[in-house]
Amino acid sequence: MTLRDATPDERSRWDDLVWGNPGGPELYQLDSYAGLKAPEWRARHLVHEHEGRPPVHALYLYRRVPPFGELWYCPMGPRVADADHARACFEDLRPAGIGRPFAVVLEPSVTAEGPQDRENLIASVPGMRDHPDLQLGQHTVLVDLRPDEEEILAGFRQRARRYIRKSSEAVVEHRTDEDAFEVMWRLYDETLERAGVQERRPRAYHEGLWRTYIEAGLGHFVLARPREDGDHEAGAFIIYRDGLGYYKDGGSLRTRDSNGLQYKVQWEAMRWCKEHGATTYDMYGAPPSWDADDESHPMHPLVQFKTAFGPIVDQVGTMQLVLRPRTFRAWDRVGMPVYRRLTAKSGPFY
Repeated sequence: MTLRDATPDERSRWDDLVWGNPGGPELYQLDSYAGLKAPEWRARHLVHEHEGRPPVHALYLYRRVPPFGELWYCPMGPRVADADHARACFEDLRPAGIGRPFAVVLEPSVTAEGPQDRENLIASVPGMRDHPDLQLGQHTVLVDLRPDEEEILAGFRQRARRYIRKSSEAVVEHRTDEDAFEVMWRLYDETLERAGVQERRPRAYHEGLWRTYIEAGLGHFVLARPREDGDHEAGAFIIYRDGLGYYKDGGSLRTRDSNGLQYKVQWEAMRWCKEHGATTYDMYGAPPSWDADDESHPMHPLVQFKTAFGPIVDQVGTMQLVLRPRTFRAWDRVGMPVYRRLTAKSGPFY
């Protein structure tokens, strides 16, 4: 087993190598995501190599948190195909040669049929602990864009088809201009306020994220007006790269005209991605399928909307490998609460 830094050649091809990982592609493993997290988080581009298995190119972010040392985080990774490969990657992190983190937060791309798959993986790795999920993509809805449009529509629930038909007069725009940022922020911010989301990042962070992907040629806004002479009442920011479309952020007003307009936005986003070669569209974010009926789950308000396009699929979720137990105990009890307070104004710690 080997864990090493990526070579200069691998660094120059990093995004393409990530897209070919055995566990599938992932936006949050790209260089663009590392740029978004800087300077609070620095990047390590590492390669896990195991005999008989394809290499795993893994973006690790690390943050110095004095006096504890380095905390590492592998967002939505490592991208492995199964639990055995994940365990091999976890073992790579134990030697001190590649760095000296006291803990590593991991989000391996291991599918889960139920919570027991997560529990079993954590229990099988010495030093592994539970950790609240950090990224919404751990549980999501994936739409297969390979069939023709009529077949795709037929696979949606009746609710989605009804709202898409109802919005036949809607005007949908695919935009990247400066005015679109203002429109999208208004829709997004109002939606978060209405949902009562308390812990969220400032406008500058979200606009910076949108701009990063737009400037990289990967993202754009999909904005909708209920009719030609109407105002924008629903919108989404979508990202597309090499066969995979993502629904990253969305928002809508709560008016009679906007009722159901987000279904039309999603359908037009899927159609655009399909026309540009996508075979899968990721709705990016849902509660675990086994908690879909739990009204106390923070993602529950999205269940009815997203499952109208397909079933929820799950991964094992976020976990934390403790490498220096005494340091970690001090961090967990004292350090993390203090750092959360210190960074509160700029948004969530991660």
